[in-house]
Amino acid sequence: METKSTALERPKTVQMAAAVLILTPVLDILMYQRTGNQIFSWVGWLLIFGAGVSLMIRHKSAWMLGIILCGLFVLNTGYGLIRDMENVDPVISTAKLLDCLLVLFIVGTVSYFFRYPYLDRRQNWFAPTGDRFAIATPVVLDGLETQTLDLSYTGARIVVPPTTSYKAGDQLSLQLTDINDIQCSAKVIDVKADHVRVHFVGASPSDKEMIRQWLNSQNLQKV
Repeated sequence: METKSTALERPKTVQMAAAVLILTPVLDILMYQRTGNQIFSWVGWLLIFGAGVSLMIRHKSAWMLGIILCGLFVLNTGYGLIRDMENVDPVISTAKLLDCLLVLFIVGTVSYFFRYPYLDRRQNWFAPTGDRFAIATPVVLDGLETQTLDLSYTGARIVVPPTTSYKAGDQLSLQLTDINDIQCSAKVIDVKADHVRVHFVGASPSDKEMIRQWLNSQNLQKV
């Protein structure tokens, strides 16, 4: 099994780029208050600030939103640059152009980090990351005594006999025997010949936290 590089689990480059995006409208507003001149419109401020905040969240959907906002910022700024080229101070025009190039570079950087598998839909936007661990722990799935192949606090892969006829979308009862007999519903999201992948539905925050802490205490390999 391939081991993930811990150095890549928190892409500092993207976080630094996000900080730059967040600071850009703040600095522009401060300059406007002191000199009466501003580089970007309020629309540009909102777009670039929103992009920075989105990129701070380590989730593919958030990063995609950040990329879209960056693209809108470049289009909005580029349009304004062309429209007002003859009426705007050359220094302001140059600053806008350089900022657009910087934003495009940031988009390229974020796109590069998209290829790493740790950045996926198991992760939550604001809750702790749903790390998945390889572990065989007993469970009762819809009355069937079986075991997991891997487990996170948000879901699991569970061994099932070939004779079962589960399908994606089925909602089954689940009991985690070794983790305080936690009970919840399990929504089937993928079906294979010998196992199903389920997402926990209806588990309380305290139950999820108990699963997460139990997994962290087992010294397991992430998958």
